[in-house]
Amino acid sequence: MIPNAARNLAVVAVKYPFDGMRGEAASMRYERIGWRTRAACLLLACVFSLAACHRTPAEQAIRDTVAAMQKAGEAHDVDGVIAPIADDFVGSGDDVGGEILDRKSFRRYLTLVQMREGGAIHATIGPITIEMQGTNRATATFTAVFTGGAGLLPDDGQIEHVRTGWRLDGSTWELISAEWKEGAGGR
Repeated sequence: MIPNAARNLAVVAVKYPFDGMRGEAASMRYERIGWRTRAACLLLACVFSLAACHRTPAEQAIRDTVAAMQKAGEAHDVDGVIAPIADDFVGSGDDVGGEILDRKSFRRYLTLVQMREGGAIHATIGPITIEMQGTNRATATFTAVFTGGAGLLPDDGQIEHVRTGWRLDGSTWELISAEWKEGAGGR
């Protein structure tokens, strides 16, 4: 039990406007505020300040973007895969003969793969390792297993080791580079 003296420690001065007589001092009224009211106000202030400062950490935002791209790819949504890719994107991989792909040619490549696979593309992405370079750049590496059908991808899976570069643009992370190599060994 908290003693009455401790419960009513806070005294707040509430200043009222002049009584209408010029030159008179403003009247002051004192009110006591209970400890429960003070605690509730403090708790609300903490909640509002935390809500205002909440931002998805960079690493989680990149993981979420990779997952959204994977989901879009499996849903045959090329636009969804391309959406987080920056206009100045540069990519290359073993299956394109080491050719450098920009955003536009990467889109064509994805469309070609989807057409050849008849839309039956599935991707399983392994753990993503993210290394931050300052506050607005990051590198994400992971292994992906792609399965398809009678087209470019084998039924039993094709393992790719992927290294991606990311840049923070405002509040969104953009994919600025990607390199993928086929193989069973790690990098």
